Amino acid sequence: MDGGWSFACPRWLAPRGPLGNARLGWLAARVPGHVHLDLVRHGIIAEPLAAMGELGCQWVDELAWSYRTELGFRPEAALPWRVLRFDGLDTVASVSLNGQALGGHDNMFTPLELDVTDRLQSGDNELSVDFAPACRIGRERRACYLAREGLSMSVAHFDERAFVRKAQYMYGWDWGPRLLSAGIWRPVWLIEHAGRLLDVHLEQHHRSDGTVELRASSEIEGPGEAVHRIEGVEGLVRDGDTVLIDRPRRWWPSGLGEQPLYEVTTWLVAPGTPQDQLDRHAHDRRSTRIGLCRVELLRTPDRIGESFEIAVNGRRIWCLGANWIPDHSFPSIVDRERLRARLAQARDLGSNMLRVWGGGLYESDDFYELCDELGLLVWQDFAYACSYYPDDESACEAARREAEHVVRRLRNHVSIAVYCGNNENSMMFHGRWEPRDAHPPRLFGEALYDRVLPGVVAALDGSRPYVPSSPFGGESPNDGRAGDQHCWDVWHGRGDWIHYDESLARFASEFGFVSAPGQRAYRRVLGQGADLSAIDPRDARVRWHDKTGKDYEQFSGLVELHYPPSADLEEWIYRSQLNQRDALRRALEHYRRSDACRGALVWQLNDCWPVQSWALVDAAGCYKAAAYEMRRLFAPLLVVPEIAGPELHVWTILDNATAGLSGGLVVEASSLLDGQLLRRWSIETHARPDERRVALTVDLSPYDPAETLLCATFEGAIAWRLLGEPKDAWLAAPHLSARLDHSGIILESDAPVVDLMLWDEAGELVFHDNLITLPRAGSIALRVTGRVPQHLCGRSLAGSHVIEIGSNMAPPARSDR
Repeated sequence: MDGGWSFACPRWLAPRGPLGNARLGWLAARVPGHVHLDLVRHGIIAEPLAAMGELGCQWVDELAWSYRTELGFRPEAALPWRVLRFDGLDTVASVSLNGQALGGHDNMFTPLELDVTDRLQSGDNELSVDFAPACRIGRERRACYLAREGLSMSVAHFDERAFVRKAQYMYGWDWGPRLLSAGIWRPVWLIEHAGRLLDVHLEQHHRSDGTVELRASSEIEGPGEAVHRIEGVEGLVRDGDTVLIDRPRRWWPSGLGEQPLYEVTTWLVAPGTPQDQLDRHAHDRRSTRIGLCRVELLRTPDRIGESFEIAVNGRRIWCLGANWIPDHSFPSIVDRERLRARLAQARDLGSNMLRVWGGGLYESDDFYELCDELGLLVWQDFAYACSYYPDDESACEAARREAEHVVRRLRNHVSIAVYCGNNENSMMFHGRWEPRDAHPPRLFGEALYDRVLPGVVAALDGSRPYVPSSPFGGESPNDGRAGDQHCWDVWHGRGDWIHYDESLARFASEFGFVSAPGQRAYRRVLGQGADLSAIDPRDARVRWHDKTGKDYEQFSGLVELHYPPSADLEEWIYRSQLNQRDALRRALEHYRRSDACRGALVWQLNDCWPVQSWALVDAAGCYKAAAYEMRRLFAPLLVVPEIAGPELHVWTILDNATAGLSGGLVVEASSLLDGQLLRRWSIETHARPDERRVALTVDLSPYDPAETLLCATFEGAIAWRLLGEPKDAWLAAPHLSARLDHSGIILESDAPVVDLMLWDEAGELVFHDNLITLPRAGSIALRVTGRVPQHLCGRSLAGSHVIEIGSNMAPPARSDR
């Protein structure tokens, strides 16, 4: 029922309304969608994500909005029951059919089903959905609740958003706009049936002898019985039956093994239906894909505090990845193709885990299906973040219903690894976030995280671990020596990324550093023809797309600790992104050198709009500089050149591997001016699984920091480091050229080049390889996809470059994999 919808603002329909004598009637709408998107299509508001369009459309969220459609219906005697299902309503809505109220809804995260068996009339029916403004509803509920609890209206971190079950990021965040919106954001269905499957669950029991037991169960509505066919199992399986898979093909996270999925088909049929007649006589049919995998959260007291590590199929792993936020400010836009592209990027970087952050959404079925396919473990927060929440009896009951729907929907997905009660709510209370004297006397919401949510997980998906909050553990929630840690003392505290070395995290579930988005993203803000080299980073439109709370002088001051000042936006993009790369490199190399840390999830993978943020991939879907570095930092074998005063300690680290490596470790010091080899050191060494050690120490005191580039290689792993600060480096002015061959673009340089980022002005070329350093004159092959122009643009530490290309033919297409 996604077609034929229209929308209106009831105030605009009224005579002598706010438009004077003018009246605006019903306009065509798209469902699934959001009202802002409909208003843009009709030219009523500017694009909210461009320039300062967010500011110009704040009035939209203060108004009520209505949607309606015509439904033609002819009853079928064989399908006696009819259900109207809304997969997602955003958010406070009432539904009417032919002018009669059907019901209301108040949760963006859960579907609404209404029995219309006796309400539909043969022929035409009018279906309408009326949305109340979430901001007004939230303010009203807040005032009533605070008064009832005896709390002041000035209480901190207990705002309107806590009182509406809606994606919290839509109220604005330090990387996102305030665009609450409203609308039918997921599909609408009229379901006619003679019986249907409401739920299918495949419960796994992994036995000590290596076999796996599967138990099938279903929830049905109407007559009949559920029967299942499980790939690799002979015959049909009925509800309650347990079957044994004696040679299971186990599912592993990406980089640790394969991701086999078993197909399970379930039919709802009359008892005794022959096997060869199931499809023909089924009242309902459902397909489910499962993976066979056992996930454990190991929390063992030790000399430091308490461990926090994930074990998969009995094997301890090192978790590497990022935090996931909704991929658009209006989530109805995000489809399977977009999700596949973004999740394939996460895998390309070397991730094996994503954390679905609590201020966003329970993502679509497409998201979790793709994570199953790609081998991405999912840490799933429940949708509570950075706030106090009501936890009276009615709030607990609403939370229970929401959690039951969520867990039932997710539990068959092999990628689900951990459930978590909230994001930073315990940390907020115990850490007394500013303003410190305006907190309530207790942690409102604690009953949800300590009683309701763990109860639902235990009852419906008891094999998976649950933690009440993130971070959580130790003497305080963010102690680091126990549980997981959100390391924000750098960006929100001391500023310089060198302080990542002081983190004690056993599992760093959030840490990050901000940079500008790429050029394509900025052109969505400033216009496709914008000359970024002529725009000041202090431009009002640029600054509007920075929600971090730091002004430009503060932000640029952090970058200028290591890089020269930026004269224009193009330079600012380049230098802020390199500084982000350096920060994440410092953090990840620190965490992976640690004997105690077992996971690191960067904040954040993606963006919901073009913005200066912590993201690795910007809103245009382009890698920032740091993303290219993640491939090295997330690889099982990591070489770390640690500069410690006059010495260089070269570490070898091997994680998520079953066999060790041995070979030659080579370190070279070369001149940045001409590429001359200053010194070469080499030893034969080894790296064992789960081992991290200093394999080589060398004396750097004879070498000038401003002139020296260090490069370390071991068994295909490579790492380079400037001996001094980038802003102090003496650099050659290389001449760069390029030519095409069957593999892509061959880039050639006649001198050393450091941190070269390439782009094409038309924005038609995708660089799968970028951020290039050549310690001496030479060439490198780059994988690209798209139309290759006559020249490329680039910037290195030495300055800007225009690079001529020998021909203009498209390179071969390359799969995401």
